[in-house]
Amino acid sequence: MSQPILSKPGIHLVSLEKLQLIGLHVTVPFELGKDGERSVHRVREEFRRRRHEIHHAVHPARYVCAHYASEVLFTYFYCLEVSSLHTIPGGMTGFTVPPHRYAAIRSEGDPYLEIENGLLSRGLRKDTKALALEFYSFERPLWPSEVDVYVPLLPTSEEEI
Repeated sequence: MSQPILSKPGIHLVSLEKLQLIGLHVTVPFELGKDGERSVHRVREEFRRRRHEIHHAVHPARYVCAHYASEVLFTYFYCLEVSSLHTIPGGMTGFTVPPHRYAAIRSEGDPYLEIENGLLSRGLRKDTKALALEFYSFERPLWPSEVDVYVPLLPTSEEEI
């Protein structure tokens, strides 16, 4: 699966086919200072060290961060997209993200705020039960200016028919 780099400004409405991902995850509370030894940054560094253990990478030069949140906890995955989930390295998780429609953006500012404001103006809503995705390049993982952010959308009434 190949997502284009979002080079045009603004919010793009796109559909992605299923993604198969393998990687490491961390769940932390939103309270500052409560993330302990498995902080988001420590898991990122462990993922970068261990990424060579993941076989069948579709795009070895980029990684995908999938995440979701509740009112108190945040779960963040560092993954490679793979063509097969048959071999999952020890301590890692493999899973399939089903097809979704997304609002996508690459932004110099807060991409999530820009998408939320854009969705409201278009009468669209995010799907809070689905995973949001961030596509990073290993070479230039600069937040937010070099990251493509995809927020899943609830189906519209026309799509449900």
